[in-house]
Amino acid sequence: MAAIGGFVKRNWFLCGMVCVVAGAIAAPGLGSAINPRRALSTAAVVAIFVLSGLSLPSEEVRRGLRSVRVHLFVQGFVFVVIPAWFYVTGGLFADVMEGKLLIGFYALAVLPTTISSCIVFTQMARGNVAATIFNAVVANLLGVFISPLLLTLLLHRAGRTMPVDQMLGIFASLLWKVLAPFVAGQLLRLPLRDFAGRHKKRFTAAGSCLVLLIIYLAFSRAAGSDLLSRNAWRLAGPFAYLAASNVVLMGLAYGGARAIRLGPADVVTAVFTAPQKTLAMGIPLLTIYFASQPDVLAFAMLPVLFYHPWQLLTAGVARGLLAVPEAPD
Repeated sequence: MAAIGGFVKRNWFLCGMVCVVAGAIAAPGLGSAINPRRALSTAAVVAIFVLSGLSLPSEEVRRGLRSVRVHLFVQGFVFVVIPAWFYVTGGLFADVMEGKLLIGFYALAVLPTTISSCIVFTQMARGNVAATIFNAVVANLLGVFISPLLLTLLLHRAGRTMPVDQMLGIFASLLWKVLAPFVAGQLLRLPLRDFAGRHKKRFTAAGSCLVLLIIYLAFSRAAGSDLLSRNAWRLAGPFAYLAASNVVLMGLAYGGARAIRLGPADVVTAVFTAPQKTLAMGIPLLTIYFASQPDVLAFAMLPVLFYHPWQLLTAGVARGLLAVPEAPD
């Protein structure tokens, strides 16, 4: 019993994801009842980005301007190589769930890197922690603008065009529900930097709980139709593809970093930062982007919900293989 309790405590967010998806499928009506006109999900998104702005150490951008080659490599990998990979290969599953799962692949592809796990794994493997922090911060700042633009481009090239007024509405929503709260959080951070540093874990936990709420509300709506249940058996192939994609992308990050002759510590940074995708920022971004297509949202979330725990598993394995030897005393 103690072992189970310890596992749940260490992995409470992953356990929470399983519980909220199961709860949404079991009682889909409750999610709709507590989210009239999607007011609760919108409030959750706004709160997440205020917390993100308050806790994200953007001052690290000024401190981490060195290692330019590492920065260019990581940002190019996050916003160019990975979207290109999924655009070229994701078409294998274009017909799964009426094409909605392909939207999820593209949505995953354009997201920025993780905010915390890439830093943790870099520290464990004795990589270039300063460069990892810099790239995590920069990628998430850029992702507010670049991710929606890239997703629109990928969907357009895949034949999923949207009216201009709908596209403008999406970017207006991103401005007021994502960028403005994030900027407000960053402004609050100026006088509250020490407070934000002391309570960072609490802010992270609160943001994670809000992400679980958004996942629950999205899957409650999807569970109201039978598309998900009718096609659940078809997810094995796409999930295997996502798992293989993560391993391939880690290999490409490693090979690319070695090819441009980065040092061992910078190679570690590249492998743990470039292939990862954020769930914490990704879920609220997708919630706003697909606000006018709520029937698509849960399917768009599926790839990132699978990719998140899988990338933690592969990073844990890679940490032992890539660890930089400790310097002798």
